Amino acid sequence: MFEAKEIIHQNHHWVSLVFLAILIFLTLAKALYKDRLLHTASLFFAKKYLFIYFSKEKNDIINLFQFLLFMVQILVLALILYFANNLCQFSAKLNALNGYLLLVAGVGVYFCLRYLIGLFLAEIFNIKSKYSRIVYDKVSYFNNLILWVLPLIMLSAYANIYKEFFFKITFFVLVILLILRYVLVLVNNKKLIVNNLFYFILYLCALEIAPLAIILKLTI
Repeated sequence: MFEAKEIIHQNHHWVSLVFLAILIFLTLAKALYKDRLLHTASLFFAKKYLFIYFSKEKNDIINLFQFLLFMVQILVLALILYFANNLCQFSAKLNALNGYLLLVAGVGVYFCLRYLIGLFLAEIFNIKSKYSRIVYDKVSYFNNLILWVLPLIMLSAYANIYKEFFFKITFFVLVILLILRYVLVLVNNKKLIVNNLFYFILYLCALEIAPLAIILKLTI
């Protein structure tokens, strides 16, 4: 336990560069897409923007705005995993900058593979439009979630005291928001899910449960 606390209290100057990169991506998103970043940050309370933007982009859900927020997603999520590893010491290979870059690559590949596998299954079962709807909701809510968690992870990174406490609060908030995200996705698409229950169960098994089971198997 003593070693974990020592690692947590080390100064990681490169973390400031990571936050700078995150702010650059957010600034570009704000500059290029005007009020959309603000609307994204309020999706948990104003889902009307979810339907508005989906109506505009349903044939092009992979665009520059989503790419910029995707970069923010993987940078922030990799930081959370990095600090979690510092706290619990799952792997010594994930310490320092090299470990963080490995996490960034792993998170990026994981999300890309999940999307491509889902797209492949959607093409096979001819449910691409339905898949796009659910993916759009999930990605949009995850963008919202990351924007909320970002200030907390920054506080965890720069707090001189109670660093471990702040990170635990951040992780707790992340879990609560993830649960809220899934609930909102289910509520928003309940009719679509009920009418395509078999495909939804297949989606859960292939893209939600199976990857988590593999990760737990590899880490435990």
